Amino acid sequence: MSQGWEPDDRAAPHRVLRTPLGFDELHAYDEVGPAALVTVAGRPTLVCAGLPTPDGSHYAAIDVETGARIPDRSGMHGAHGPHSVAVGMCGDQAVMALLMRHPEDGDKFGGVLRLRDLWSGELLDVQFPPTRAQSRVAVATVDGRGVVAVGAAVYDAQDGSLITEGNARGFLMMHAVHQGRLLLLCYDFPQSRFMLVDALTGAIVGDPFEVPLPNIRDRAKAAVEVDGHLWVFFTTGRRGIDPLIVWDATAGEAVTLPALWDAEAAADWPFEDIAVLVDNGEISVLVQWGYHGRDGTDLWVPAADGRRLAARFGGCTALALGVLDGRAAAVVAANGRALRVFDMTTDATVASPYYNNWIPEEVQIRAASFAEIGGRGSVLRCGATGVIWDIESGLPVVAAALPGADVQTITPGRLDGRAVFAVLTRTRPSYALTLRMWDPQTDETLFSRELPPRQDDVTFDCPMTFVDLDGLPTVAMRGDRQIEFFHARTGEMVGRIETTGMGIIGSLAAGRLGGRTVLAAGDGYGAVHVFDPVTGQEVAPRLRAHPPVPTSAGHAGAWVLAIAFAKISGREVVIAGGTDQVIRVWDAATGEAVGIPFSGHTGKITALLPALWAGEQVLISVASKGAPRMWILQAAPVDTGHTGRITALAAGTRRGEPVFASSSEDATIRLWDAATGRIIDSLDAGGTVTSVAFGGPGRDILVGVTDQGLVQRWDANSGTKLGDPLHHGGPAMYAAATVDTGSRCLLGVCAADQTLRLWDIVTAELLTQVPVGQTVRSLSMAATGEQLLAMVHGDIADDEPCLGDSMAALWDVWAAERIRQPLQLEDGADVAVLGMLNDRAALIQGLDVAADDFDYDPAGMDALQLRDAVTGELLHDFDNHKHHCCTAVALTTAAGRTWIASGHARGVVLLDDELRQVGDAYKGHKGEAVRLVAVTEAAGGLAIASVDYANSLHIRRVPLPG
Repeated sequence: MSQGWEPDDRAAPHRVLRTPLGFDELHAYDEVGPAALVTVAGRPTLVCAGLPTPDGSHYAAIDVETGARIPDRSGMHGAHGPHSVAVGMCGDQAVMALLMRHPEDGDKFGGVLRLRDLWSGELLDVQFPPTRAQSRVAVATVDGRGVVAVGAAVYDAQDGSLITEGNARGFLMMHAVHQGRLLLLCYDFPQSRFMLVDALTGAIVGDPFEVPLPNIRDRAKAAVEVDGHLWVFFTTGRRGIDPLIVWDATAGEAVTLPALWDAEAAADWPFEDIAVLVDNGEISVLVQWGYHGRDGTDLWVPAADGRRLAARFGGCTALALGVLDGRAAAVVAANGRALRVFDMTTDATVASPYYNNWIPEEVQIRAASFAEIGGRGSVLRCGATGVIWDIESGLPVVAAALPGADVQTITPGRLDGRAVFAVLTRTRPSYALTLRMWDPQTDETLFSRELPPRQDDVTFDCPMTFVDLDGLPTVAMRGDRQIEFFHARTGEMVGRIETTGMGIIGSLAAGRLGGRTVLAAGDGYGAVHVFDPVTGQEVAPRLRAHPPVPTSAGHAGAWVLAIAFAKISGREVVIAGGTDQVIRVWDAATGEAVGIPFSGHTGKITALLPALWAGEQVLISVASKGAPRMWILQAAPVDTGHTGRITALAAGTRRGEPVFASSSEDATIRLWDAATGRIIDSLDAGGTVTSVAFGGPGRDILVGVTDQGLVQRWDANSGTKLGDPLHHGGPAMYAAATVDTGSRCLLGVCAADQTLRLWDIVTAELLTQVPVGQTVRSLSMAATGEQLLAMVHGDIADDEPCLGDSMAALWDVWAAERIRQPLQLEDGADVAVLGMLNDRAALIQGLDVAADDFDYDPAGMDALQLRDAVTGELLHDFDNHKHHCCTAVALTTAAGRTWIASGHARGVVLLDDELRQVGDAYKGHKGEAVRLVAVTEAAGGLAIASVDYANSLHIRRVPLPG
């Protein structure tokens, strides 16, 4: 699969960036962003931090026209540290070999080999074939020829060509360089012995030998040459106090050595790996404590009184020691592609922009920025220092004292025609806020101004932008209930705009409207304010269209996090997006909405970038997760989906064909073709729609209920309303369900007044009202004989003790009586849904923690049970699965059998009527837990709709077995 902009199946002609990796995988970072448009090799390029790339780079550079990724030629911006590292001389050049993860075509264990000059850090222009990421590497000169080994394969270090594919005999444990030969240390499991094999010829060197050790497979750690003998170092345990065994493979005997580190101090440290160096008869060791060096990485060297700790490096993923150009060196590689080379001769870290720039995970996003410097697209990454890299060449341009841990916000801009960066830092231990202006071309700090203490938290995600203030170049930033302007040359505060009455500002953007400079501010209430920066007056209608979004604590404003200015057919517009994952366009002069909002992202919008593509005006949008999207601004309006949280799913028919309905807090109901997954209609309900259901003889009567007490029917075939509402006003309606009794088609709705109301869905007759004593979030019904059953599932009743997280009660509706004690459910499987199974009422439920036979098992709390709804008899169960918490189930009948769709934290599962899994789980939600499901028969198979916590709706077709 190639990478590029592909038409969005649901929103053509708009496009989405597709790659062989996909963009919905769990990213190496919590969020994606920042993003910018720059020029690389003379072409417009999208650059963005956090997007997944084959080599795990911190950022992706994408050619705007083709959508193709521009490779990271620096090789320094990966998320994962190298798996293996080795150093050695290739002819007269000191070389470092690094084997790094490079997943490609779905192979998560794929690897790529890179060579660097050890002392400068520069990448050597040698390309090697793809390999495995979990192999060991070695560097050597054999018969005057530089070679690099990856596992048993050996390559020419000059041109990357394969010399031999592999000569290992038995299990390969490590490499060794001995008497000018590159050797493989192998273990013969059947014979329980070691052997040395020439890596180039395959010849066995010397006699096989045995070392009396348990679990020999992972005990050999290092091999070094000492006075013509080859010593192999083995571990005897997993702690720092456990001794090493050193075996002279040449003499065939053990070697007794004093302790190589302070064993008493390291007694309880978990031992992970070791590198050994013998130079002039003296032994130095580099020890990795714990997985990835979580307990540190120590360099121990000889001292007059025994041993001394020469350096402590922190975490690492790979390590190496060697003598190169007559100088002893220690190499430590860590996550984030951080490299540190320590010159043991001078006891100093080797200075190179390629080295010692470890970027802590918590600052990988905020301590990054992109700009054009001298007309070339560049990326600024701040770790231990700040380094600007040229994207096209992959070369470091300049380094500056910008420690990533201190950086809060970086904003690129231009001053006197030159690229500059405004950097907001918070310096420890005083945590004082400092604004500085840095010119990367001269490495000059134009000013550094300590800011007064702030009441509002402006330290993280503090928006800043460059703006012209009546001829003065300034930086605008959020302050205490105001926007502050600082002179871009001197740092002097030269203006402010009071923002009392606005929400906390989440974004700032400067632009031109009506021939003058304006400043747009997006706030935490979902509004965009457009100011004249000189007068501080709003000069355009206030743009309010981003509604509140639900949170665990209720509702909060939809923060506006990205703003852009553009022209559509000569019409000046303001574009905004934020935490509601929706992009809206307004006429800047009138404040009226332009077209239909763009939706499709599964994360908050972090960047909006107007551009030209194939001669058309487009908007490239980037979100905190998922793929970048391209919106054709002059295209005819296309319904791209809900702009609010989806609240419910239901399956029914439209004109005889299967469809799904989704309800949303955006006050609409969408109808989706079950065969194509495309939107075929949108209905306006006038308020937050809390539930939706299909009923009637043809299941083509659609019902939506709202938080304003509305119960409305629509003809699903035409999208028109059927008569007056069944209910309007009064308590909010929360859950709806339908059932066919054989003689009537019934609609049940539960409301905030804890009452179940029942109507004939065809005649609109109100049949009964049943107080159920709890607030209901989910309702299902089943009819058996003369009995009408309703399962009400939701909040715990105030007057009943409950051990679980929710309560579900089964009711006889006609008798208005509860059947049995309520179920008490935990969030491992917080479901209770009625359905029909072979003409009997059945119940799919999670474990009842109040049941007499309940036995708490943390690993089994996500089990599902299928029970007879009337008797409670257990019919089947679905346990010991790997899908984790279950949050939704739905049932349908097809091919004479009942089928169950089950939504979990790890995907969607299809079960048969005995709760046996059918086929593989659907993993298309890519790490997002599924919270809603619906299922229906379609074209001889099944169609399953599912919604996750990122508000992404998926529809897929599933063939029936057999």
